[in-house]
This record gives sequence, structure tokens and C-alpha cells, in this order.
Amino acid sequence: MRLNVLKETTTRVPVTSLRKLFEVVVRNEAAASWRAQVNVVFITDHRMRRLNREYRGKDKPTDVLSFNIDDPESSSAIFGEVYISVHTAVRQANELGHSLSEEFMRLACHGFMHLFGYDHQADREAEKMEALERTYLTRAMGK
Repeated sequence: MRLNVLKETTTRVPVTSLRKLFEVVVRNEAAASWRAQVNVVFITDHRMRRLNREYRGKDKPTDVLSFNIDDPESSSAIFGEVYISVHTAVRQANELGHSLSEEFMRLACHGFMHLFGYDHQADREAEKMEALERTYLTRAMGK
């Protein structure tokens, strides 16, 4: 599988770290036959609000949205897209007291987990998803 990092803002993003994180997640979550691509798109709050309203019926920006698109076995396919709001990530990084790069990594990991079928609607699902996110982030960031 291949990761494409796209930006609709001028904010710097940790592309090398995002690719490493994606490799960790794919190594643990994807079937060996999967060849599709995943796009991570860094967008504004304005665009995120439109997406959130259109796809989730919520008229406000959110931090990350994930969409599964195509069959993962085709190398020309887009398996999914993860949208990250740069503006919301900046606010959250400040609130949580860590760097913007760390927040981008956290949000990307969360989005990847959704693409690979994880959810957090029920407590048990949320606990499993959060534990895996922590594990993958630790492996990718070397902490």
C-alpha cells in the first residue's frame, strides 16, 4: 500500500513520520495482497465543516474524517482518504500541550484505524482502538 500526503494549506506536515506510521499500521492491519493507495489530506476548518455537514449531518468542523473508497487489492485504487483539519489540529495541540506534528500523527493514526475497520461507538471498541493507536504511534515515533 502507498500513502499520498496532500495539502490544501501551507502548514508544514511531518511527511516522513506520517509515512512511517502508515507503514506500521499497514504491516499490522492490511492483508499482504492489498496494493491500493491511501490519501491523507490536510484541509481548512471551512472545508472540514462542509464535509462534516455533507457526510455526517453535523454543521461544524471536526478534527479528522475517514472515508473508505475502493477495493484494497488494486494498485490503481484509492482504498480510502483521511481528512485532517489543520485549524482544529492547531487548537487541539495547544489544548493538549504537545506539538502540532504530534497532533497530526495522532489524528492520522485515528483516521487510518477507521479505514481498517475500527470504530469507537461502544466502550469496548473504543478501548481496543485507542490501545492500538497508542501502540502504533509508539512504534512509529520511537517513544
